[in-house]
Amino acid sequence: MRLPILFNPASGTTPKDPDALLRPLPKELRERVEPIPFGPPWDFAPAIDQARRAEGPLIVWGGDGTIHHAARALIDRGCPVPLGAIPGGSGNGLVRGLRTPLEPLGALQRLLDGRELRMDLPRLDGAPFLNVCGTGFEAAVAHRFDGMAGRGFLTYARACWQLWRTWTGTGLAWDAELAPMPEPTGRLDRLRQAFKVPEAALPEHAWSLCFANLPTYGSGLWIAPGADPTDGCLQWATLARPSWFDLLAEAPTLFREGGHTPLRHEGRLRRATLRLERPLPWHLDGEPVAERDRADLTIDARAFRMQVTGACPWQ
Repeated sequence: MRLPILFNPASGTTPKDPDALLRPLPKELRERVEPIPFGPPWDFAPAIDQARRAEGPLIVWGGDGTIHHAARALIDRGCPVPLGAIPGGSGNGLVRGLRTPLEPLGALQRLLDGRELRMDLPRLDGAPFLNVCGTGFEAAVAHRFDGMAGRGFLTYARACWQLWRTWTGTGLAWDAELAPMPEPTGRLDRLRQAFKVPEAALPEHAWSLCFANLPTYGSGLWIAPGADPTDGCLQWATLARPSWFDLLAEAPTLFREGGHTPLRHEGRLRRATLRLERPLPWHLDGEPVAERDRADLTIDARAFRMQVTGACPWQ
């Protein structure tokens, strides 16, 4: 029995060629896997059963949306096997956060030789997500992007541009159990802490707000640098609406792992009930979900099985 590699031909900006993916592999690895084209209506049951019989992970080659649907199917069946994610979308936020190689062949080889990580499983009103959920501007962009023709960074940037000019923030009210931010490890972070800059309080108003289990959005934007998918917490992060000057001077900092910018404020929590002054769109791992003006954020500690490479920094 071979391990299934599900691939979504419609995700990402370039065609997926499973023969080209497997051809460079050593013969013994090539004989372990079987590529299977996949898409809506997202019936993962046969592939999950095949992966279980093959005693290995369910490998999915696709974007964050395809991987999100695969994770939900595994969760519904009690996570009988780990999920291995090969980057094949336009943003690849989850695999970037896990430090999986962005080149599909390298990702596949290292996942086949990788290990299992028991990571936290956060939920929005009971619905699970792996990487990040959010509301405000970022969720409005996810909804706009979902309805646009084409994929890729340029399409996403166009959606951002269309909404940046008009989107307004909203008031927030919280009932939350907070957690301290992790201790700094870098020299600059330790220097900043020496000046005793207070941690950000929960925001009373936000333009864009997310709850992150891993550090990165798609396309390499580090929205929550301190996020740890094994600590039983979520990192909340807000982005202020950038001015023209900020777009030039501050926005590039968000694409550097150690970058600090006044556009981003962040903290950590173990659970939260959030009330918004008006119903707003939300997203789960970039997938649009219904508007709501109240949200419950909870975390099932170490409840999800993820296949990762040796470069993943968490155990």
